[in-house]
Amino acid sequence: MTKRLIETWLPIAALGEESVRERRSMTALPPTYYLHVWWARRPLIASRAAILASVLPADADKDKFMHMLGIHGDPIAAKKRIEKATREGVRLGGEAYGYRSGEA
Repeated sequence: MTKRLIETWLPIAALGEESVRERRSMTALPPTYYLHVWWARRPLIASRAAILASVLPADADKDKFMHMLGIHGDPIAAKKRIEKATREGVRLGGEAYGYRSGEA
């Protein structure tokens, strides 16, 4: 039986940061995806990652895997950048994670 990506590698820290970002609202209005899952909110990025990693072979391209999940940058570095900006009183705005608009 072929080994799957989830058995050998899964970027837990990056998925955790993306889950936090996904749950946080950047605006005063709730995101539209709250409307259909309000009764059972789940970490969608983590669910997508688990499903995708269980289908892909262990030697799959890890960068392409992250891109397919919608992670187009380094969420760990972004968290550090946000924490530094918060300490310095700088507001990074809607592009705090370094993603171009519409890419997150």
